Amino acid sequence: MAVNENVEKVEEKPTLPDTKEGRLVKLILKKAPYAEGNVRRERRVEFKVPLERIHEFLELASETFEMLMQISVVDWLKENEFELVYQLWSVSESVHAFVRTRVPRENAKLPTVMDIWPVAETYEREAHEFFGIIFEGNPRLGPFILEPREYEKHPLRKDFNTLSHVKALYGEDFDRYDESKTNYVI
Repeated sequence: MAVNENVEKVEEKPTLPDTKEGRLVKLILKKAPYAEGNVRRERRVEFKVPLERIHEFLELASETFEMLMQISVVDWLKENEFELVYQLWSVSESVHAFVRTRVPRENAKLPTVMDIWPVAETYEREAHEFFGIIFEGNPRLGPFILEPREYEKHPLRKDFNTLSHVKALYGEDFDRYDESKTNYVI
């Protein structure tokens, strides 16, 4: 009996455990079928959400996850994308959630989530300054931590050349070597 090799394999979604975390993920995915979700371990869940639905998803998630703890950015230079990770905490369930979405590096724009969690202003300003991501609807994007002359440089991007920046800012006289002339020291 010959086996048809052209039959497509159907990807099965991972089965969620019958735990507090598993039930929580199932409940959210039932309301947001466009997202992917899983349980990483006890008290830790994660979701992957398409960029165009991130605000909608976070609004839904805020019903359970009352606190926005952080917004962090990962620069996937080779893939020409930023990955934003919204870290949420559910006070009522004692569960930590990671909500991930990706945005193209060129002209990176997302909607603000200040209307959901006002504390997002600080995290969005930081991501804007260090990576150049624009959060549409955040009225305070601008110089925040860096000096105004450094504001447009976005120093946490992986393609940012720190050495060239320091030389341009402080001049060639700033160059130094250690005594053996092998290690470059700034």
